[in-house]
Amino acid sequence: MEMHITKPFLFFIMTLICLNLTVEHWHNFESYDLENETHYEKFDQYLDLEIGKYTNKEANFKRTFEGQGGNTLLEERGKTRWIFKSFKSEVMILSRNLSEYQNFYDPQKAALYFYSFFIGSIFLLIFIFLYLSVVQIDKNFYNENLEIKLVNNQVVFLFFSYFLTIGYLHFIHFRGGEDWFSIFETLLLIIAIYAVLKNSSLSIAIYVFVCLLAPMVRESGIIISGIYLFYHILINQKIIKTSLLLPFISLIPYLISNYDLLEYYLVDGFILTTQSLPHQTTWHDLGSNFVGTMNAIFYNFIIFMIPLFLFFNRKSKIQLFLLFFIVSYFILLAVASVLDHLSTRFMPSVLIILYTYVGLKNEEKHN
Repeated sequence: MEMHITKPFLFFIMTLICLNLTVEHWHNFESYDLENETHYEKFDQYLDLEIGKYTNKEANFKRTFEGQGGNTLLEERGKTRWIFKSFKSEVMILSRNLSEYQNFYDPQKAALYFYSFFIGSIFLLIFIFLYLSVVQIDKNFYNENLEIKLVNNQVVFLFFSYFLTIGYLHFIHFRGGEDWFSIFETLLLIIAIYAVLKNSSLSIAIYVFVCLLAPMVRESGIIISGIYLFYHILINQKIIKTSLLLPFISLIPYLISNYDLLEYYLVDGFILTTQSLPHQTTWHDLGSNFVGTMNAIFYNFIIFMIPLFLFFNRKSKIQLFLLFFIVSYFILLAVASVLDHLSTRFMPSVLIILYTYVGLKNEEKHN
């Protein structure tokens, strides 16, 4: 293929993959009973259920902690993300309305395609900001101009590494339900990485805005507010004093929007729990189900560690910076989440893609 068309061709293919990803996911995992119910019908029922919870203020739209335990342990911490969950519900309502408004396709099928198009747009934005981050890394740390050959190498690497990542998380070893939280937190994370790498007045303003949004998507988003601080500590060996305030500032919208739930934050089972979770793999199962627990650890942790060891270079400051946040995410996921919930690995996965790219660049430069 001619070098000058490689980039647009791969971007086009990735666009198709992303936009159709949710449709394929529902087809793969919800088509086991086609004689009685298609995956389109199941998705239609899923929309009814989720929209009903939103409009009737049920389940995690209630503003009290019911603390029933058992299968509901940690489920109610979703109540702290009500703003983002409301946004998700509005997207579902829009998908339903658009599907009923059009007259060209079966409404149940159209609803899934509209919904998949929206989520796919987020997957595609993550890919685009991964590319922009790689370009900025080359500019900042390797002083390389964007020649056609370099651009093609960047896009080819990102295409296949991103394709492998979303394939592994959502198809090869899929665990857990649809995880909007991980998808949007990953988008905010990679935007933040690019903004800090770009380091312009506009990009830093965007970064601060992202920091304000991130905890409202999920509590782990607080990690994003430390990117600017640790970037300058690890890359430039200096502390930007104002960046010390960012983690506290980023919590302000989150705390204001959840003032009525703050009294439950220290209750076991709301944000964190010391109990075992029924039908979920946690550290509590290490003694009673050693093989199952080690299987979860292998697929959810060890696999991701392989590129970290293969491409580690202690002299690479940008790698150490990325490694710090990769490890931070995995520690948080090991403590605050079940062990076998692969979709939550999306955030450190995009950082591992950047980490691996830097590792390959270092090897290329060494050779």
